Amino acid sequence: MHFNDQQPNRLAQSERLARMRLARSTNIGPVTFRKLLERFGSAREAIEILPDITRHSGISRKITLASRDETVAEIERAKDCNAKPIIIGDPEYPSLLTRIEDAPPYFYAIGRLELLAGTAIGIVGARNASANGCGFARKISHELVSAGYVVASGMARGIDGAAHSAALNAAHERGGGTIAVLGGGVDIVYPREHQELYDQLCEHGLVISEMPPGLTPQARHFPRRNRIISGLSAGTVVIEAGRNSGSLITARFAADQGRDVFAVPGSPTDPRAAGPNSLIRDGAILCDSVDVILDALRQAEKNTQLFESFHQFNTDGRADNVNVSQSGYDDIISSLDRDAEFSGGKDQGQSIEKPVKISTSRGSETDVDDAAKIFDLLSSSPLLIDELIRTSNMSANRVSTILIELELAGRVERHPGNRVSRIAK
Repeated sequence: MHFNDQQPNRLAQSERLARMRLARSTNIGPVTFRKLLERFGSAREAIEILPDITRHSGISRKITLASRDETVAEIERAKDCNAKPIIIGDPEYPSLLTRIEDAPPYFYAIGRLELLAGTAIGIVGARNASANGCGFARKISHELVSAGYVVASGMARGIDGAAHSAALNAAHERGGGTIAVLGGGVDIVYPREHQELYDQLCEHGLVISEMPPGLTPQARHFPRRNRIISGLSAGTVVIEAGRNSGSLITARFAADQGRDVFAVPGSPTDPRAAGPNSLIRDGAILCDSVDVILDALRQAEKNTQLFESFHQFNTDGRADNVNVSQSGYDDIISSLDRDAEFSGGKDQGQSIEKPVKISTSRGSETDVDDAAKIFDLLSSSPLLIDELIRTSNMSANRVSTILIELELAGRVERHPGNRVSRIAK
């Protein structure tokens, strides 16, 4: 399912290259990029006038244009990994993403480009997610894709991986699927254990990134990635997230972008429920089934104003009566400041969630890591031990041994029906 939207004509190749050059120029971020295109109508005209702007407008931040050779070399690297650049103004560029203030000027894509035209829902959550949380993510992801929607997430461990995997396994006859938004280059697999998932996404789903091919992801890239997940989506679902989780950054972006935020409630004794529970207190939609999301989507589809065709930038030539003066370019100077905040300030809020360290009677590092993995999969809600064995990919004997040690340490308790849960401290 997707919203009908009038598509722009294909950009001229010279304008496509100019937009890529402009976007990769020093200190030209997505806000300034958009402001320049709004002012001059095309990247070609903006590139021509930028030297005059920097000379006459008192801009303190140095602007160095990316060269044509550098940009062509980047395009060639993308071709080597079968990635296609999707540039703002292209017919394939997602309508909803275009509407956010800091939409990426372009991004690379590998896979099913038609998914960019679908109605997407973001699903995000803890990397050290519980088995129950991953199970719920799989359930709603599968149901959304089966209903013809697209699931967007970040290919991280935990909730992201569960959502992508379930979406890939769902029936796609109605146009559904899944999009993974990466923090590094579109050809860089992170985390490494998701190599198989990445390969499946490239073949049966879609992988995108605004970063150049070959770029290794860094912590500061992930908040930027998060605003693309929410920007692609009509709404974002948060399943298990600590108080400092990057998933809450995604939720904040979604709210700022005027999109729905859904939060899956959890036990107050589970620290991974702190994020969703706080979102619900702040007005997020309590989500306990896929029906909540589908109802909201149906209401959004009735709001045609939200999805009406977006203004396309004029590419016919230089704007008339260009005024190169300090007062004439206050808006561009302001946008440079916004981009500096975007690339520096918001990046500092990202938190990389790490597994809880567990003390057991066994001494090896592998034993401690296995115990931490089992403990992370548990929550305050009882879980079938058979499900724990399946999710952990450990042998039944290994899981049984770890559970005995955790029980002796006072970290887990058993329940009728061969179930187990963690004990909150």
